[in-house]
Amino acid sequence: MAEGVSEAAPASGPDAAAAAAAAGSGSGSGRLVIVGSGIAGLSAALEASRAVSGLEVVVLEKNAAVGGNSARASSGINAVNPTAGDSVELFAADTLRSGGGLSKPELVERLAASSADAMAFLSDLGAALPATVRLGGHSVPRTRTNVDGPNVGFVLVRALEAAVRAQPSVRIVTGAKVGGVAYSGDGRLVVTYSEQGQQQQAGKQAGAGGSVTLVADGLVFASGGFAASRELLSRYCPDAAGLPTTNGPWATGDAVPLAEALGAGLVDMERVQVHPTGFVDPRDPGSSSKFLAPEKLRGCGGVLLDASGRRFVDELATRDVVAAAIARQPGAVAWLLLGPEGAHQFGEAALSFYAAKGLVTKVAGASEAAAHMGVDAAALAAALGEYDATASTAEAAGSASPPPGGFDATGKRFFPSRVQGAGGGPLFLARVTPVTHYTMGGLAITPDAAVIGRDGAILPRLWAAGEAAGGLHGANRLGGNSLLETAVFGRAAGASAARAISRPGPQQAPAAAATHPAHASVL
Repeated sequence: MAEGVSEAAPASGPDAAAAAAAAGSGSGSGRLVIVGSGIAGLSAALEASRAVSGLEVVVLEKNAAVGGNSARASSGINAVNPTAGDSVELFAADTLRSGGGLSKPELVERLAASSADAMAFLSDLGAALPATVRLGGHSVPRTRTNVDGPNVGFVLVRALEAAVRAQPSVRIVTGAKVGGVAYSGDGRLVVTYSEQGQQQQAGKQAGAGGSVTLVADGLVFASGGFAASRELLSRYCPDAAGLPTTNGPWATGDAVPLAEALGAGLVDMERVQVHPTGFVDPRDPGSSSKFLAPEKLRGCGGVLLDASGRRFVDELATRDVVAAAIARQPGAVAWLLLGPEGAHQFGEAALSFYAAKGLVTKVAGASEAAAHMGVDAAALAAALGEYDATASTAEAAGSASPPPGGFDATGKRFFPSRVQGAGGGPLFLARVTPVTHYTMGGLAITPDAAVIGRDGAILPRLWAAGEAAGGLHGANRLGGNSLLETAVFGRAAGASAARAISRPGPQQAPAAAATHPAHASVL
């Protein structure tokens, strides 16, 4: 029998949908379908399976492996850090300020207030993130990360995947692209997906073209954003459509048309985050797909230099400010330089990974760096010396209350490390350019991740989490908030859905929603 299907399908024919609805979802406690298997989808699956015994949970993933963009995330995940003077209120204030007045306060409050619990949830699964850094726009260091081993997103995905696969009531179906969702006559949801590259298996009823249809008592959209969809980018944010992207080709915003057909409201769709630093591969500088140069590089002390070897921006300003500053450089390209202190914080093993791909170059010192960059050696040495002197001044002043105007002409207030350091050492260089990275818009949701309809009413049986949802980040997302969002709202969606399914009541489909015609085989 195929993964995600727990009972034989009724015979196909005109009365198949009605027969399936009358027979129930195949589980005494109901069925929850989750679209997407990144951190949001996996968190929802684990939380739902723990909340209600016997609830059947089916995770549909269109790729051959779980993880999506979550597995590629590299800088870290935020959580309130009291040891650094942090609080829920300060974290929320930083997020609201970065959002430029567009973030929904109730979503921000849920994010900040749930951050410590989300970290405990992930830690209990074995996801160890022992280091903490400060990313751009944060008042204190609160981004949990690692120094050795795989990138942060991969660590979290693997821990969650192991926990989810250990739940007997959860099935993960890979190669399953959802092509349609509609309300059935009794208000439940009919989900149709196609099998991509998978053979039909005995016991699974499929329609024409390898399609499978399930009846669900609840549905969570956790299928990610649309930063790799030229169609949706051109529709909602044309300025970002022509930029290279850091997203995998799967980031096509699948939830948008599916949920719209059910009456879902959308929010902030025109808000697309352009990350300041994508690596420019010297072997293919014009490539439309780029590796992300993680914000953690700047969070550990990396500096940005122009074509003459001089700094031009506070590297720890919010992403929109830094991206705009780089975009004003000739060719929209800058140099990123990291010194030995910063390299130690970041992790030299990770730097070696980028170096092996030709994206980062290790040089012996400032003179060799100047030759590699093609800039005047004296000018570069002066710029780096001035930066280190300012970093020492900032260190002596303490980081508790830096001057509002910063310590230098760029307004920089926080200096994670010196570039050259007292003992000298190797420097690490890369060319970087702004890239389309993240879509802040998506389905409108409540703090419990319930989907809000276009008329402002809660849509029955629908939840959304992660980049598929909108309203949290406003005009600009803080680094480290995306992974936190997936865990916080993924868990909220799973728990809320499980509670609703376990307490069924009359729920009618919205009048304007798509409804399912009784002509397909339904499981």
